[in-house]
Amino acid sequence: MKHIIAPISQIRSFNRFYTNVLGLLDQYILDSGYSLTEARVLLEISKKNHCTANNLADHLKIDHSYMSRILRHFEKDLLITRVQPPQDRRLNFIVLSEKGSSVIENLNQKSNEQILHLIKNLNPEEVADILVSMQCIKTKISEALEPITIRDFIPTDIDYIISRHQSLYQAEYNLSPIFGSYVAQSIHDFAKNFDANKECLLIATIENRPVGSIAIAKADNQTAQLRYYLLEPETRGKGLGHRLIDRALLFCQDKGYTHVFLETISALKTARHIYQSKGFKITATHKNLEWGNDILEERWDLIL
Repeated sequence: MKHIIAPISQIRSFNRFYTNVLGLLDQYILDSGYSLTEARVLLEISKKNHCTANNLADHLKIDHSYMSRILRHFEKDLLITRVQPPQDRRLNFIVLSEKGSSVIENLNQKSNEQILHLIKNLNPEEVADILVSMQCIKTKISEALEPITIRDFIPTDIDYIISRHQSLYQAEYNLSPIFGSYVAQSIHDFAKNFDANKECLLIATIENRPVGSIAIAKADNQTAQLRYYLLEPETRGKGLGHRLIDRALLFCQDKGYTHVFLETISALKTARHIYQSKGFKITATHKNLEWGNDILEERWDLIL
C-alpha cells in the first residue's frame, strides 16, 4: 500500500491545481451568458454536419431531458434552427443560425485568448511537452476507466459493422440508404471470401461491447485496402483511432504489403487528419451523388 500513497498524493495535488485553472477558464465562458455545458453543446453543433438532439445527448453524455431544455433555450435565443432533410422527413437536424454562429465564434475567441494567456510565457518546446503529457493523461486514464481491447472479428460482428455504418453515417453525415446497402453487400462479400493469411478484421471492445472496427482487405499480393474504419462517438479523442490504424498498418507490414490505399469522404475531418498523420496522401477525388448531396469521395494512398 505504501507504494501507492505518493502517486495518490501527487494526483490529488494536480487535481487541486487544475481545478483552479478550470475555474478560471469556466468563468471566462460564463461571462458570455452561457454555462459551460451550453457552450459545449453549441460547439458540438458547430462541428457536426448533421446534428440531432439524440446524438448530441449521447455524444456529450448529457441527460436527454436536460438536452431538450438546452435546445429550447437556444431556440428562444434564436441560436439554432431545425432542418428536415428531403429524403427523411422524420429527422430534424439542428444547425446554428447566423446569431448562433456569431456566439460560438465569440466563445471560441474568448477561449483561445484565455489559453494563450496561460501559455504565453512558455517556449514552443515547453508547449509541446505539455501537449504530449495531456494526451498521455487522457489516453491512460481513459484506458484505466474503460479498458479497450482489440480482437479479431467473430461472425456476429458483421451485423454490428453494417448497422453502425448505416445509422452513424446517416445521423452524422446524412448519407443515403444506398451507402448503407453498399456497406452491407461489401462486408458480406469480404467475410465470405475472407483470407486469414492476407486479411484481417479487427474489433475494438469495451467490456465485450463493440465500439469500433477496421479491416485490411487484399487487393493484390502487394496492395491492401483499409476498410470499415469506424469509432463509436464516446470513444473518439482517446487515441483509439490511432491504435486501430497502427494495428492495421503493422498487419500490412507483417504480411508483406508494400502499398495501402483507402477510400473515404471529405466530411470525415478527424479520420482524414489521422490518415495524413500516418503518411497517407490524397491521390484522387470524385463526387458521389448516390450517397447524398455534396458528397466528395477521396482515395488516399500510402507506400510502406
